[in-house]
Amino acid sequence: MSNNGVFSPVSSDAFRNAMSDLPAAVSLLTTIDASGQPRGATVSAVSSLSLDPPLVLVCLDNGSDTLAALPEGHEFLVHIAADGQQDAAYALARKGESKFENFDWTPAISGLPLIAGTTLAMHCTVEALLPGGDHTIVVGRIEHIAHDETGTPIVYHRRQMLPTAAA
Repeated sequence: MSNNGVFSPVSSDAFRNAMSDLPAAVSLLTTIDASGQPRGATVSAVSSLSLDPPLVLVCLDNGSDTLAALPEGHEFLVHIAADGQQDAAYALARKGESKFENFDWTPAISGLPLIAGTTLAMHCTVEALLPGGDHTIVVGRIEHIAHDETGTPIVYHRRQMLPTAAA
């Protein structure tokens, strides 16, 4: 069935359902809080923002404990999950303290949690925090990049995490 051009009022459910049709890379944001504890979240709203300076934007729910650990000037990593890392993505999507127990990660730059095997990891510093409705837009200045072009990233589409097709 294709779009028939009939528009409906926007409800939370209709918006959520419509946005599930927008494929997005499965991105994993990690950081450490003020006490040195790892924090993380699975996010689909990640985008390049600027080439000069190199900036990325990440949207986090206003109630996120990960967002609470990201004041301006704080460091974080954005990873692009590879096929086979669905467990890590589901773990970081949960609420609670035990998110980092069931997948491989190591302390990296500044002690930030680096998730092993991702196709991309970007080391960022929070440049700005901007309001965005029930989310906050985190603008990060990219300081370093680790890129593995041989991995197969996964995307979130229609509430499923799927590997991208070979080009």
